[in-house]
Amino acid sequence: MASASNSTPGKVAAAILGGGFMAAAFDFFAAMLIYHGTASGVAKAIAKGWYGAAVKTMPPMVEVIGIASHYFILITAAAIFTLASLRLSILRRYAWISGPLFGVGIYIVMHFVIVPLSQAAGGSSPKGLAFVEEFGGHMFVIGLPIALWARAMLGRD
Repeated sequence: MASASNSTPGKVAAAILGGGFMAAAFDFFAAMLIYHGTASGVAKAIAKGWYGAAVKTMPPMVEVIGIASHYFILITAAAIFTLASLRLSILRRYAWISGPLFGVGIYIVMHFVIVPLSQAAGGSSPKGLAFVEEFGGHMFVIGLPIALWARAMLGRD
């Protein structure tokens, strides 16, 4: 395993893309399970951030935009974590802790910054079991895979 001090751009890219793609795929399927929805419905819910309620009457291409947006967001999150872990190796060393905490940060940013500023603003925050599932999902389905990919590709220190 390579340490971050001698990490190659390829390993950094693998950590970012591997963590981002895995987190995005896991989260997409988790959303389908939590909200008992279809892939199309989840994709449209994501695209609603761009287009608002008009997404209901738009052609299927809007689903592609929703999926692409979802993957872009989580690849960006993986890049933030991975690049930060190059400076702060403790993030990789304690990935089982830092990953879920990073997932909490993603949850907070998404629900209190991104969604309110998007065209999907006005949607309700999850309540009850849906909140527990979504919050836990951000910790263990998004944050943890991102942290573990960074550690696997870049080493513990």
